[in-house]
Amino acid sequence: MQSRQAKVFSKKVQSYINQIMVQEEVIQQDEKVFYQQADTSPLMIWMAGCNALYCYLNSNWLEFTGTHLTKGGPASARGEEISHIWACSVHPEDRQQCKNIYLKAFATYNSFQRQYRLCRSDGKYRWILDTAAPRFSADGRFVGYIGYCVDVTEVRPTLRENCSASINSSHRLCKLTEQKQAAELKKAQKQLQAETAKRQVVESQLRQKTSEFTAILQVLPDLYFRIDADGSILDYKPGKMENPYILTGDFQGKSLRECLPTAICDRFQQAITQVLETQSSVSFEYTLPLPQGNNNFEAKLLPLPDQQIIVLVRDTSDKVQAALIESDTKFRTIIENANNIIFALTLEGIFSYVSPNWTEILGHEVAEVESQSFIPFVHPDDVPICVDYFQRIATTTQKQDAIEYRVKHKNGSWRWHTSNSSAIRDTNGNVVNFVGICYDTTDRKQAEVALSECAQREALLNRLSNQIRASLDLNYIVETAVQEIRDLFQIDRCAFFWYRQDAEVSYWEKVYEAKSSFLPCLLDEQEATSGEIKLIAAKTLNREIIRINDVETVGERTAQLFLQDFGFTAFMSLPVHTKSGEIGTFSCGSCGGFRPWLDNEVELLQAVTVQIAIAIDQAKLYTQSRIAAQTAQDKAQQLEAALLELQHTQAQLIQTEKMSSLGQLVAGIAHEINNPVNFIYGNISHAREYTKDLLHLVELYQQSYCPPTPDIHEQIYNIDLDFLKQDLPKILDSMNMGAERIRQIVLSLRNFSRLDEDGTKAVNLHEGIDSTLLLLQNRLKAKPGYPEIQVIRDYGNLPPVVCHAGQMNQVFMNLLANAIDVLEESFVTSHTLWEGEAPMSLVNNSKQRTNDQGQMTSPQIRIRTLIKEDRVIISFADNGPGMTEEVRKRLFDPFFTTKPVGKGTGMGLSISYQIVVQKHGGKIKCISAPGEGAEFIIMIPLHEQPST
Repeated sequence: MQSRQAKVFSKKVQSYINQIMVQEEVIQQDEKVFYQQADTSPLMIWMAGCNALYCYLNSNWLEFTGTHLTKGGPASARGEEISHIWACSVHPEDRQQCKNIYLKAFATYNSFQRQYRLCRSDGKYRWILDTAAPRFSADGRFVGYIGYCVDVTEVRPTLRENCSASINSSHRLCKLTEQKQAAELKKAQKQLQAETAKRQVVESQLRQKTSEFTAILQVLPDLYFRIDADGSILDYKPGKMENPYILTGDFQGKSLRECLPTAICDRFQQAITQVLETQSSVSFEYTLPLPQGNNNFEAKLLPLPDQQIIVLVRDTSDKVQAALIESDTKFRTIIENANNIIFALTLEGIFSYVSPNWTEILGHEVAEVESQSFIPFVHPDDVPICVDYFQRIATTTQKQDAIEYRVKHKNGSWRWHTSNSSAIRDTNGNVVNFVGICYDTTDRKQAEVALSECAQREALLNRLSNQIRASLDLNYIVETAVQEIRDLFQIDRCAFFWYRQDAEVSYWEKVYEAKSSFLPCLLDEQEATSGEIKLIAAKTLNREIIRINDVETVGERTAQLFLQDFGFTAFMSLPVHTKSGEIGTFSCGSCGGFRPWLDNEVELLQAVTVQIAIAIDQAKLYTQSRIAAQTAQDKAQQLEAALLELQHTQAQLIQTEKMSSLGQLVAGIAHEINNPVNFIYGNISHAREYTKDLLHLVELYQQSYCPPTPDIHEQIYNIDLDFLKQDLPKILDSMNMGAERIRQIVLSLRNFSRLDEDGTKAVNLHEGIDSTLLLLQNRLKAKPGYPEIQVIRDYGNLPPVVCHAGQMNQVFMNLLANAIDVLEESFVTSHTLWEGEAPMSLVNNSKQRTNDQGQMTSPQIRIRTLIKEDRVIISFADNGPGMTEEVRKRLFDPFFTTKPVGKGTGMGLSISYQIVVQKHGGKIKCISAPGEGAEFIIMIPLHEQPST
């Protein structure tokens, strides 16, 4: 019966709300027409309410002042904004006077006029005459003022002259104004009066409906309040609800978030958004914890104009309770026999039920859990996981995967639980609460943690082992081990030290350190104190582990101060002993208070120290082997260099001895030949004169004793005297020519050997080249089966060049002799080619002359000299077959030759290289390719360079 009455009341309230909304729409429509007419008036019109706040400024007023109003917002905020605009537009000197006149009129309800300066849109102040009249409703109630403003700046000086009587000035000003705009003002006043009367009628009807609505609210069992879009309470009526869920007091102007829990406020905000978007009613149910217990409520939200909402709240606890009682017996029978914990949560996260086995599993009594939030029982790190889980269940209709979290046991320990939950919905599809089941997984989780720690230890050992195999750099291995240990144990400092006890004063040498950024670095070298020796060194030497969970518990004061100096609050050290006799230690420290060192951590570090000891021994052996190998390699390189130097020296000695012997032989032969040649060459001229005289005497005898005797005539016939007289001078000329040729050869031999010259001297290189060609003249001439080798001399204008003349002649001899050998060999080779093969190409861009069978017919050697910058360049090019890149790279290696055995020693070019490069500081290179001939280029400084 009571429920039916409540429904009737709700329908009646809804009907009155609808009527009020209709009346409000009529008023709004009338106001819209009134405002449109006021905006078309040529006057500046304003209106104020009974609260003395300006509530309206027409478009002319706003346009004159260059201001504008913010759209939307509640009426109170709009009134404050208009009043602020009016005050800011009036001249500061006139505001107080205008305000006094204005407030005095509100006390008497009389018409009034006032003059003041108003700021125009261009920033200039204009004098304004403001005339206002009171407004009254149909029942005679005062509702405010309406006024109009006129710009009287132009007539203001006239008024100022007659300012002695302010009342007369006002009347005169009004008269001028009325004459200026009488017709428009009368028309506007009639329209305003008509609209005002119509509005008063509608307002009277609205007040009647509002009174009826207020009477209904007094007897309505539902709680009622009116809110805006932000959730601020504009009006509040508790109704006849026996268990009000908002504390009594003045709630007008407060926000829902100040009166309700956060979770319920979020539900209300969602509903408010939905009502404003759809402009239709929205209902939802929720549970609220009250001092007398949890109550269930249903809220219904109805839209109003101006972004306002009416909220009706009804207590539905009795209905929900009846439904729960019906199934409570069956439900408890099932869950009380379950092995896992079954629970029910409200939408706010309050335990509405937990199964009795909670006490057995987690130690709390059921009464200590029910009606409490789940958050205090869950680990702080896992609360966001649980909240997000329930939000996903509430917002989606899909089943969620189970989650794992930690629950606090009554003894203070944390137990791992796995939970599955689902949402319970009402007939409208709204979520009412959550139910779930959870089971203890602590044992499995601990096993997983232990397995993970074991896997981490194995992974660390595997990484170290791999690094030992991959790198034998001791420092790198130690650095990696230190960093891995610190990261795994999550400690403040980890370092590795060598204990140097062979020094005069024993000390610790730091190899590598990994630490937190806020800690200072340990000293690289620090003399050992007695406390350090006793605490660390002595135990390290005895292979003992130092394990201090709390430095404050160290009995020895010196050792305690030593550790505290480095900021340690917990300390552990493991010794490392290598087979090579070195001693080190891993030092692990914590600076954040008590830190227990677990057995598995110590076991891991022991395994690490074993691996490090092995790595150190291997690194030592590797270092020793590398040193031995490097030493052997250095000795081998020294021997190789000595052998190469010996070979060069031997070659130089051989060549020097050869050239010395050859020079002595050539000089001796030249000397021996030079004596008889000089004798012959010196007597030929006398023999020619004597022969000439004798022949002249014979001619005289023939002329004087003619005819001759028979014996003389016979002798003349036998010796062929006429031929003898003609041929004998020729024989003497030929003998003279032969003697001259022998003399030139002797001079060439002496010039080539240069035994009479020691060291460097400015010489004509062209003479050396010509002397070499003269000695090789026999090989250049044509022979049976070989054509003549043509020598093309392309000499530049060379000045005397400072050099070792004899050695440079030796270089010319080697290069020319090799070129002749190549051309002779290539001529033989070319005559063995198969018919149809392509002829060989030449250097110097000249075309090879061949016969019809592609055989070489014109071998050439081109000699070219020139000066480029400060260097002399001498080039020897042939049109032979050329050479491959492999051969070209080894040309100047000692004992390398391409000639048959017994024909070449492979030392000529090597010695030439030494003479040019080492003796003269120059360069020699070869340009060649198969089929393109070869060109040797010598570059030596124009002036003498220091010998290398």
